[in-house]
Amino acid sequence: MYAETVVCKLYEARTNLGLTQQQVADGADMNVRTLINIEKGRSIPSLLYAMKLANFLNIPVDQLFEYQSADCRSNINL
Repeated sequence: MYAETVVCKLYEARTNLGLTQQQVADGADMNVRTLINIEKGRSIPSLLYAMKLANFLNIPVDQLFEYQSADCRSNINL
C-alpha cells in the first residue's frame, strides 16, 4: 500500500516538473537505479532519500506518503 502511494506521488511530482529520472536522481544525490526501483514500487525510500527527494522536488516530505488509491498506477507507464 505505502509503496504504491510513494510510486504515484513521486512519479506525479517528477512529471509535473517535466524532469527525467536521471535529473531527479542527480538533484537528490542518489543513484538513478535506486530512484527507478522506488518508482517501480520495488523499494520504499529511506527517510534520508525521502527527504532528499522531497527537497529537490519542492514538496513536503509527508506528501510522498499520503494515502492515494492504487488506481493511479494504471496511469503510469513504467
